[in-house]
Amino acid sequence: NKEGLFNVLIKLYTIPDERFSYRKHAVAASIAPVQAALIAALARDYLKENAQVLDPFCGVGTMLIERNKLVPANPMYGIDSFGEAIDKAIENSRADHTIINFINRDFFDFKHDYLFDEIFTNMPMRGGRKSEDEMVMLYNNFFRKALEILKDEAIIVMYTRDKELVLRGVAQNKAYS
Repeated sequence: NKEGLFNVLIKLYTIPDERFSYRKHAVAASIAPVQAALIAALARDYLKENAQVLDPFCGVGTMLIERNKLVPANPMYGIDSFGEAIDKAIENSRADHTIINFINRDFFDFKHDYLFDEIFTNMPMRGGRKSEDEMVMLYNNFFRKALEILKDEAIIVMYTRDKELVLRGVAQNKAYS
């Protein structure tokens, strides 16, 4: 570094690392388990034990599993419209012995009997199959739907690379102001 000092970091391949051994399956859009663990650690002070948690874009379940490892939640729901991801999420949560209710459906069609304490999610990213207009609509609809399913003092912990889409989505839904 600028001070002429350095840190030596060594990865010992002879010691097995079992920390993320639950992650048996992934899909192309899956978040890395270490990244999900970091997001949970950064949000820790805001997480409530036994919160009712929803991940509306759960993929293979990594965000919910990592959130639950840090501060136990109950119940947890993971929703994804990609059926293959839901199948893999079920296997990953079983490997971790974590109870998560997975639902194969579009978040925007989701209805539930009670409100949630928290949304904990990795938002879909720009690129891929969605146009810019579709992404703007997705974020706008996400924030509108979140108002319907969250309790009054609920929180949203979201990982996204699209700050602009978050700001636009919040602006479209004046209840967040």
